Amino acid sequence: MDSILDFLVRQKKFALVFSLGFIAIGVLSVVGMQRDQFPAVDFEILAVTTAYPGASPEDVEKSVTNVIENELLSVGGIKEITSTSREGISSIIVTLEADLKDVTTVKNDVRNAVNRVKSYPEEVTDLPQVVDFNVTEFPIITINIDGANRDYALARQITDDLETALLKIKGVASIDKNGYLESEIQIKVDPVKLDKYNMSINEVISAISSRNSRFTVGGNNQENLEKNIVILSEFESIDDIKNVVIKSSFDGPVIRLRDISEVFRGEEEETSITRINGTKGFILQIKKNNQADIIRTVKRVRKRVSELQENYPDDINIFYTDDSSEAVENRLDIIIKNGYIGLALVLIVLGIFLSIKTAFWVAVSIPVTLLGTVFGLGLTGNTINLISLSGFILVLGIVVDDSIIIAESIHHYKSKEGDLYKNVVMGLKRVIMPVVTTIVSTMLVMSSFFLMSGILGKFIYVLPVVVIFALGISFLEITFALPAHLSTKKVGKQRTWFIPIENIYNRFMHYALRWRYLIVPLFIALLVYTSFFAFKNIPFNLFPSRGATVMFANVEAPNGSSAAYTEKIVIDVENLIVSEIGEDLKSYTSTIGSYFTNRADIEIALTPTSDRERAAEDMQEKLKVLVEDVEGAEKIRISLLRPGPPQGADIEVTLVSENDAQRALAADRLEEILKTINGVDNINRNDEIGKPRIETVLDFDEMARLGVDYSTVYRHLRTAFSGSYVTDATIAGKDEDVRIYIGNGSNTENFIKNTTIKNRQGNSIPMSQFSTLREIEGEPDYNHLDGDRSIKLTASIADGRPRGRPSKVEQDQNLDEDQSLNKKPEEAPKVSRGPPPSKTIILAKALKELNASVDYPQVSIITAGGAQESIESLQDFLRAFVVAIIGIFLLLAILFNSYSQPMLVLAAVPFSLIGVVWAFYFHGEPLSFFALTGSLALMGVIVNDSLVMVSHLNHIKEKSAALEDKIIWIARGSRDRLRAVVLTTLTTMAGVLPLAYGIGGTDVFLQPMVLALGYGLIFGTVLTLILLPCMYLMNYDFINMLGRIKTKFSRKKAVV
Repeated sequence: MDSILDFLVRQKKFALVFSLGFIAIGVLSVVGMQRDQFPAVDFEILAVTTAYPGASPEDVEKSVTNVIENELLSVGGIKEITSTSREGISSIIVTLEADLKDVTTVKNDVRNAVNRVKSYPEEVTDLPQVVDFNVTEFPIITINIDGANRDYALARQITDDLETALLKIKGVASIDKNGYLESEIQIKVDPVKLDKYNMSINEVISAISSRNSRFTVGGNNQENLEKNIVILSEFESIDDIKNVVIKSSFDGPVIRLRDISEVFRGEEEETSITRINGTKGFILQIKKNNQADIIRTVKRVRKRVSELQENYPDDINIFYTDDSSEAVENRLDIIIKNGYIGLALVLIVLGIFLSIKTAFWVAVSIPVTLLGTVFGLGLTGNTINLISLSGFILVLGIVVDDSIIIAESIHHYKSKEGDLYKNVVMGLKRVIMPVVTTIVSTMLVMSSFFLMSGILGKFIYVLPVVVIFALGISFLEITFALPAHLSTKKVGKQRTWFIPIENIYNRFMHYALRWRYLIVPLFIALLVYTSFFAFKNIPFNLFPSRGATVMFANVEAPNGSSAAYTEKIVIDVENLIVSEIGEDLKSYTSTIGSYFTNRADIEIALTPTSDRERAAEDMQEKLKVLVEDVEGAEKIRISLLRPGPPQGADIEVTLVSENDAQRALAADRLEEILKTINGVDNINRNDEIGKPRIETVLDFDEMARLGVDYSTVYRHLRTAFSGSYVTDATIAGKDEDVRIYIGNGSNTENFIKNTTIKNRQGNSIPMSQFSTLREIEGEPDYNHLDGDRSIKLTASIADGRPRGRPSKVEQDQNLDEDQSLNKKPEEAPKVSRGPPPSKTIILAKALKELNASVDYPQVSIITAGGAQESIESLQDFLRAFVVAIIGIFLLLAILFNSYSQPMLVLAAVPFSLIGVVWAFYFHGEPLSFFALTGSLALMGVIVNDSLVMVSHLNHIKEKSAALEDKIIWIARGSRDRLRAVVLTTLTTMAGVLPLAYGIGGTDVFLQPMVLALGYGLIFGTVLTLILLPCMYLMNYDFINMLGRIKTKFSRKKAVV
């Protein structure tokens, strides 16, 4: 091995080419590599949406949802089918089985099953849309056109122009429009004139649709000049529609459409209202294709909009929201800034401790490793995204640690007498095995992420890929390049300023080692106390709401409220949002009547966390109090969008039963139970009753006697109240629907009493002769799980805060109390202190109290959901992590040829978490998945330092154990590692802690990671320098005691 290492350290030119080569290919990869918001994740979920205009939920269920579900149930590879049948629309969600070998085939089977359905009602004019959910379905930016209140037609034309122009941009795949009313050709038939000319609405519709057609009847039968003969009767203008002949006879008058109706271009019925920043407007949501770079695509979109905006009036305001490229650019900027900070600090710290030359080559290892990792990501088809960029931050400390350990050892041995290259080899040889073992150990731990299942596992998959690539390239750098870079000349005069510190540490360790049986139990007691303290006082939220930049206000008006009435309530809520959030408000978008006219959703976009002092949780608490006073509202819920991958509700329970009454009773009871549990908020269910109905009861016996057909009655009433699709026309190059209405759109239920229907003989029969009206309660949405009716209840659990850490709202209240004893502070909700209630415990408590098996025996309960899936993914990771720890133990056992010394190294891991716990407590932060990943990076650094320390003490033991007192040589060995450990701590801390306080940039994902890494390393340094030598000596004592006992028994045996 010495000959191989000797050969490597002499290859200076190869080392230079190696380092420059990785930097060059890395730079080229960065320039051409795709940047994205998230990794390319396929959720393996398909949505089937079918529009059935004007139909009730039950009609949608029977005529559309059930028909499609029956076909889907025959497809293999489907995990779950859920559906919602609501007024006018059927929505079916198909979730595929996990780990399918051929996902594409199953998706095609789903599409083919949907396409096999042919028996739709005639009002279903558009075939079902099948959408494959993946990350490209997330809009990359939203364009808001604010100006509909001033000139609706102009704002709509601008929206059309923008859509047409933006679809031509490279990288743009599709655009969704919201708040947009399509234009249509409307025919408003006068019911009086319809009766006057003794015509039915069916006759009018038939005449219009048959007039608008195009036929090819055949060829002209000429051999030398064949031509097709076409009959054209398509509408080319609105006048063509007006002039359609509805009725005529040989000697009677010709009755045209214009004689009985008005024909004009209008807008489709407004079933929902979209408000942007307090005014009505339109929204364009831009989606990119799979291969497009998110930053470049968004820049092209913004540039094109700016060019077009120069031609638009000034009162048409166009602005952007939900720009996903900002998060990617922000994290890239953080990586670059922290890279510069890290390089500078490595140069400064190593220059002070070692030499400028050593500092330079160690600093070079950072870009070599990071840029080489980028190249590796490109080779494997990965992108630069929010998750992979997090991996670069995580691995930075480990990479610097490895390089410093190698460089410090080589620097130390270069100062000795003898051949330069042999000394360099000796310095490398002393630490290379512990460093390599650490690299392999960290790879094992990070590989645990590969076994995480579900959506969370798919999002996190690239994180271990980054770390493994970086560690692999770091190994090549510290083996092939760094030793050769440092083997140029002997170290001159050693820097002596640190020697007094080493001497002080050496003397301190003499005392510490003598008191080892007191110090180690004290550390153990501190670990136990910290564990209990964390359990009671610091919450763990997988993805906490801290750092949220989006809030939602869900408004519910009384049942039966119109969209216009609900809009008035929304305006009051909007005013409260603007006044309370103030300058921290970026934008707000209200959508009214998407499904029910009495409901509205307000999306509140906040400024970045770095630009505001108040946390989103504090704003949420204050708004919850303020909206209680909004008049006219039944219920208003304020919630936060948690950062992180898509996830379901905290609590999600589905009750399945074909017994409607028992299912509803069980849902009512479960809702009551959840309301009584502290910490449970935003309880919602998906079977809310729709608006009341006026039911037309037909006397079919009387209809048969009078010769009235049901289809005629249905078409007549539908045309009167909702309008009927007739045909479509291309006028002035624009495709538009032609829709017919009876009356001017203001018909009430009195119309049914007074209108007449044509029977089969052409006579007018008053509807009052064969029908009556009755008012009944509205229908709920009908939800299915795998074809059976179900009700889903969801709820959120408020994030806890570390005990003793007041919220901003409470701080403001305390300030008010201090300023004025007579002034009563504004009431605010109580803030949860300590860990939030466990989802598992709450769910178990609620289901136990529900006692469904006894009280509701026909109801099945399913608790799986998005949040549950995330927890299961985390459990998969923890199981794999335990296996990885066992693997590391075996690896260390081989390295040390001991079973006890690996325990010393691994024991440093839980002790290092003491620093993490107290850091998060004093910063008022919850423990989270992001903190967990930062702790894993911390584990890599701590294990590295501990492993090298134990290895070095073993080396000292071989030389000095028989010659010196054990305390002397262990203290001296610990002193030898002091400089390297301090160097590692200083460089890593200085590189990551600025990010924790927003100096290198603010990022809610990265801050918990670097907080755990930075402060954990501070305490970890104390562990490595004090606790570990004490534990090593205790282990040495124990081995010697076992040896003496063994010798004693051997002697007794020999005597016998």
